[in-house]
Amino acid sequence: MRQILCFTMFVLLTVSAAFSSSVVGETFKRADGSAITYYLKGGGGDKLLVLIQGSDCNSVYHNDTINLQFSQVMDDADILTVEKYGIDQHLVWRSEAEREDCPESYLKHDSPQQRVKDYRAVIHQLTQAKPYRHVVALGGSEGALVANLLGADSDQIDAVVALNGGGRFFIDDVLYNMQSQMPPDAYPEAEAGFRQFALSVIQNDAMNITVSGHGFPWWKTMLTLDQQSVLAKVTVPLLLIQAEQDINVDPDSFTVMVNALKDTRPNLQSRTYASLDHRFQDQAGQSHTERVVQDVRQWLMTTLRE
Repeated sequence: MRQILCFTMFVLLTVSAAFSSSVVGETFKRADGSAITYYLKGGGGDKLLVLIQGSDCNSVYHNDTINLQFSQVMDDADILTVEKYGIDQHLVWRSEAEREDCPESYLKHDSPQQRVKDYRAVIHQLTQAKPYRHVVALGGSEGALVANLLGADSDQIDAVVALNGGGRFFIDDVLYNMQSQMPPDAYPEAEAGFRQFALSVIQNDAMNITVSGHGFPWWKTMLTLDQQSVLAKVTVPLLLIQAEQDINVDPDSFTVMVNALKDTRPNLQSRTYASLDHRFQDQAGQSHTERVVQDVRQWLMTTLRE
């Protein structure tokens, strides 16, 4: 099963480096007594840009794609990033999906639902201290789903940008990813194995598992969430971006989901990039992240001005 499920997980953000020596981690206590670690980089303005990483077991502190590139979509904004359960900046950056040093507390507690709770708690605390005029959530891959879930709470979020978050159901994206990377004769057995695994997760309330770098709470949430239903609850301006050469999630499932929503969700806009992959690279491996950043920047300038 482990070999069957060694697909490339939702990891938009793969470049690592130190964020900034001037950004110091702050902590905020959860109800269970554990600490949420977050970083707030002041921009001097009255806007808060909430940046949300993908599904990897890494510290957001060490990610240049978030901290140096997507932080540029808004001028003079305070930049907020929040670590996942059990992680802080002391976790060394690694690019592999499965790693032996991933904290046990992360495997036991991390899930999109937990991340949403953490973000909401930190955002509430920050907005109580400073009345931001605009709060924008931007996430990629799993972070796109988290951003969409946050957007359903329009009391906190004024606009959402979701990058390469895939289609309605996670299982469809997983199977698409597996099929895109496996020999045709190997896929039927792998599909059957994953479907059996998914059914077990859905039918159980607890399982002692670690699969593809994630524990049971993560798998339970991902396999039971309906992203289309989440998006239908978002009433704030919403930009969905999908790269059409993405093999981590299914671009066709994304299109079907958007088409099902667009007639009833006038707040939703979508944009696709025909020649780019999950990391916004072309076939030659050239990054076009800067182009995406500029497109998001223009959308936000227009949207927040209205």
